[in-house]
Amino acid sequence: MQRTFLVARHEFRRHVLRPSFLITTLLFPLVLGVVMLFMRANATASPDDLAALTGKPFGYVDEAGVFTLPVPEALAAQVQALPDVASGVEAIQTGALQGFYHFPEDYLRGGTVAWVSEDMTGPQGQALIVMLLRASLLADHPELVTQLGRPLALQLPTEDDQVEPATAMAAERGMLTFVLPYAFAMVLYITIFSAASFLLQSVTEEKENRTIELVLTTVRPLALLTGKVLGLGLLGFVQVSIWLAAGMLLLKTSTDALEQAGLAVSWTAVVLALVYYLLGYLVYGSLLAGVGATVTHMREGSQLVAILIIPCIVPLWFMTTIIDQPDSVLARGLSFFPMTAPVTMMIRVPLTTIPLWEIMLSVGVLVVSAMACLWIAARLFRAGTLLAGQRLDARAIIKSLG
Repeated sequence: MQRTFLVARHEFRRHVLRPSFLITTLLFPLVLGVVMLFMRANATASPDDLAALTGKPFGYVDEAGVFTLPVPEALAAQVQALPDVASGVEAIQTGALQGFYHFPEDYLRGGTVAWVSEDMTGPQGQALIVMLLRASLLADHPELVTQLGRPLALQLPTEDDQVEPATAMAAERGMLTFVLPYAFAMVLYITIFSAASFLLQSVTEEKENRTIELVLTTVRPLALLTGKVLGLGLLGFVQVSIWLAAGMLLLKTSTDALEQAGLAVSWTAVVLALVYYLLGYLVYGSLLAGVGATVTHMREGSQLVAILIIPCIVPLWFMTTIIDQPDSVLARGLSFFPMTAPVTMMIRVPLTTIPLWEIMLSVGVLVVSAMACLWIAARLFRAGTLLAGQRLDARAIIKSLG
């Protein structure tokens, strides 16, 4: 046992100081923070601020006569009404506009609106031009314009089965409902395979340079493999903990939209994320260690890793379905399959209240699977070290598991 912990400490220290690990671990929260600060600034910016950010306003040419109202003064820095197409083209060429919308005479009869610009950038300010168009078309019914600009007034059941209105956060809830589980799933996916890839690399490198033959003179194969799994698992645990802590800190300091939308990140979700990381890592890390034991070069191992990744990304293929129906048969089935359970549960946890029995069954399946994968990897590792320098064929692999 002491030698196992010595191996674990060695693997942790060896990889924790690698530039790639440090850059990935520290850069991710920084990038996330910059993105969230930009989104917050963009959401609270005034029209003049937005115009200063883009540098140029955009315009529109109304040959159909649908814009019956003038551009409000508050939007004058962003939108300009142009008399004709020639004026718009001239303004683009002089750098006064980034582009303009051309509403043809037959617009009300189904004509197509054209965006004209000098470069290949897409249309700018579509939401704003649609708002101005609605205001002009419904000038005689201002109450309809106001209603169209409001989010949907939904009624959501509470924990006491009481129906309460939800208005202001309806649109934000729709976005957060997708972003939050996606973020949890991707963090778990990246950290599991990051640590597992380090494990594969460590095994194959030591086999290639024959270091493992010297190590095995003092350490048993099972102890060596267990130490590698523990050390690199702790490495990934540190990484995912830093990412989760940084993410929650950013959410707490930058916006309260999660709480208002009813999607607050609880500490239970964080604890479950760490539990599913550890179990998911043990499953995939053991499998990748077994792959490393059966190949003679890192290149061969990378090809097999591509096959093992497929089950883990299956929940991402069905993410939209799982988000829409987190308690469906598909979502529950993927939660109980060991290869898909970690990512699937991280999609479901922020969205719904998962029964305790489902969590216990999912965790139990992962524990049994992790133990089985570790046993298989140890047998393959032992066979691989006994046949150092040789490629294990199917017959040798089956014999080693017997």
